[in-house]
Amino acid sequence: MDEIRRTIMNEFSDEKSCDIFIMVLTQKWSEFRGDLTGKCRVEIVRDSNDARCMSAILTFEYLDDFILISEWAEEAIIPYRDTLSPKTQTLSGVIEAKFELGR
Repeated sequence: MDEIRRTIMNEFSDEKSCDIFIMVLTQKWSEFRGDLTGKCRVEIVRDSNDARCMSAILTFEYLDDFILISEWAEEAIIPYRDTLSPKTQTLSGVIEAKFELGR
């Protein structure tokens, strides 16, 4: 089964806006109660070189879950993010290769 990955990169005008959005994401994701077929992993990453930048990385086992969460995010997260007006880039696709190195 191929995993589906969506990476959303946001660059805010200032560090405070990024902080606020990360707090909102943390709250919204903890409230999600959708009925998923498989697992969905959500990772929120702050750029260590620029505190105005962050990414949300979502990994799905099933396309139906990807669609369900995409629809939920359009209602629960995207409107709030858009009020902060970050530069946003989204990449969605199927993982082609995956490596785990080390012990």
